[in-house]
Amino acid sequence: MVNPFMLNPAVSGTEDYTDIRLGFRKQWVNFEGAPRTMYLSAHTALGKSRVTNNRSKNKKNGFHGVGAIISNDVIGPTKNTTIDLAYSYHLQFAKNLYASLGIMGGLQQYSLNANMLHTANPDDALLVSSTNTSLADINTGFWIYSDKFFVGGSMVQVMPQKLYNAREGAISSGKLSQHYFITAGYRFPIGYDFALIPSFCVKAVAPAPISYDINAKLRYKDFLWAGVSYRNTDAIAFLAGVIINNTWDISYGYDYTTSDIRLYSAGSHEIVVGYRLKPKNRIICPSHFW
Repeated sequence: MVNPFMLNPAVSGTEDYTDIRLGFRKQWVNFEGAPRTMYLSAHTALGKSRVTNNRSKNKKNGFHGVGAIISNDVIGPTKNTTIDLAYSYHLQFAKNLYASLGIMGGLQQYSLNANMLHTANPDDALLVSSTNTSLADINTGFWIYSDKFFVGGSMVQVMPQKLYNAREGAISSGKLSQHYFITAGYRFPIGYDFALIPSFCVKAVAPAPISYDINAKLRYKDFLWAGVSYRNTDAIAFLAGVIINNTWDISYGYDYTTSDIRLYSAGSHEIVVGYRLKPKNRIICPSHFW
């Protein structure tokens, strides 16, 4: 809800400014080995100022988006560090209707600290020593958007690469799995100052069951917002954010866990700090942030 660029490279370049965000999430507090995520992302548009004035009779010129993400995920004994660069191309189909295709590529560094594991067989050949693997990372996506709605879809880890080969006695080799995301939302104005933005996100990765988020955000101007989110079989999240001087924005989310893990954890916390780097000598319209 706060940074869709993390899930979809086609989002790069959708704003009138360079969007820089630093995020931290600690999931399932007090639960041993719980996930922890940190990231730094940035994206901007190239040539967007020319799209409405430089067009032929039958074709509306597009513009480009570029971006980058550095992220670090730690889950128990595993750590995954990723550095990605993103590119997207945007076309304007109507005055306030755009569509984009995006691709993101880079490098993943996956590591497994075997010393943190307690195995039934102390001589397990697969876990005799720590594992460090470098893998290519490729993600793709599309994004259809206006100042009233957005619809997007993406595939993450397009290449299902192997982390390690199957050893003797192992059931299968370890590999990265393809993840699929579908997102959509709509902005309903409430008077002049308020807007209600319902949205959803569907997530799929085999062999796990399909997961989905149902969200609602109430926004006051380009200044303040609060929201709630329901994730099936997992959590209810409460979120809020503030935009300071149309430049800085700070968002916070707390997940109240509804699954059995709630017996052992104190929920999840996430904070995102954003900075809007505005181009010089250009008038920036209020952001229709989601």
